[in-house]
Amino acid sequence: MSDEGVRIEITVAAPVEEVWRSFREKEKIRHWHGWDLPELDAEIDHIYFQNAREDGTTLVLHGHDTFELSAADGGTRVVCTRAPKGTTPEWDEYYDDITEGWITFLHQLKFAHEFHPGQARRTLFWPAEVAFDVDGKTFFESANQRGVVVEEWGPGLLVSSAKMTVVTTYGFSDEELEALRRRGEAAVAG
Repeated sequence: MSDEGVRIEITVAAPVEEVWRSFREKEKIRHWHGWDLPELDAEIDHIYFQNAREDGTTLVLHGHDTFELSAADGGTRVVCTRAPKGTTPEWDEYYDDITEGWITFLHQLKFAHEFHPGQARRTLFWPAEVAFDVDGKTFFESANQRGVVVEEWGPGLLVSSAKMTVVTTYGFSDEELEALRRRGEAAVAG
C-alpha cells in the first residue's frame, strides 16, 4: 500500500464561491460530473451528498477523496487528493480508473465554468477511444487523456483515452446530438 494518494490540481477561471456551488448544488454538478445516463442523479447523490463532509471550501467524500478549493491567480485552485491505494481494499481494482475519472470530471468542471457558465450540457460516452475527425484546440493533456475544444460543438469538449471517449456539447438539439452519436458509432465500427 502506498503512503500517499494521487493529487490532481486544476485552476478554474471563476471565483471560489461559484466553483464551490458546483460541488454543492446537484443541478450544477450535472453540468460537469460524469456524462448523461439514467442513473446520473443517483450517482451524484451517492458521491457528493451521502457520507460527504464539508469544512469551509473543503469537501471529503466517503472519508477518502478530498477536494480543496482556494483562491488563486486567475480564479480558483481545485486540488483533489485521493486516499492512498489500499485504504478501501474492495475498490483497489478500480483505483486507477477512478483517478482517471476524476481527471476527466475536473477538466469538465473547468470547461463548464470557462466556456459555458451556468449552461446545461449534453454528453455522449463510449467505453473506447473514438477517432472523431474534428479540428480543435488542446484544452488539457495528462498521462492517459487528452481534451480538445471543438468549436462546432458549441464549443464543446472532446475527452479521449484508450479506455473511453466523452463528448460534451452545448445548445445541441436532439437531432444534432443523435447525428453526433451516429458519427461516433460509425467511427467505433470503423
